[in-house]
Amino acid sequence: MANEYSTTNRLETKIQRIISQVILHKIKDKRLQRISIDEIRLSRDLSFAKIFCSTLDTDEPFETLEKLLAKASGFFKTEISKSLSIKKVPNLLFIIDNHEEYANKINLLIDKVVKDDKNSK
Repeated sequence: MANEYSTTNRLETKIQRIISQVILHKIKDKRLQRISIDEIRLSRDLSFAKIFCSTLDTDEPFETLEKLLAKASGFFKTEISKSLSIKKVPNLLFIIDNHEEYANKINLLIDKVVKDDKNSK
């Protein structure tokens, strides 16, 4: 069982590195070049990969970026198959993760409450 997880983890890391390199060096769309790959989760049978991304460009809607990444997933799969010797390249699902933006909003709300609390005393 431990061997299964170590193989999965190694494959996740390799796929993350490959996709990151492709985004940096081979993707020509400027909107996608500001995306970073945060995490990859492979299914147990290695046929499906959820790819969690974040972006530095807040001007572009997340849905648009997800659609662009989904459109480029065939290219990513081709690059993965060139770099790895695996029987089947997993299907890729890109998810833009906006946890950082959400955390910033929560921090601002907490700061506001603390400030209001100090002013009321």
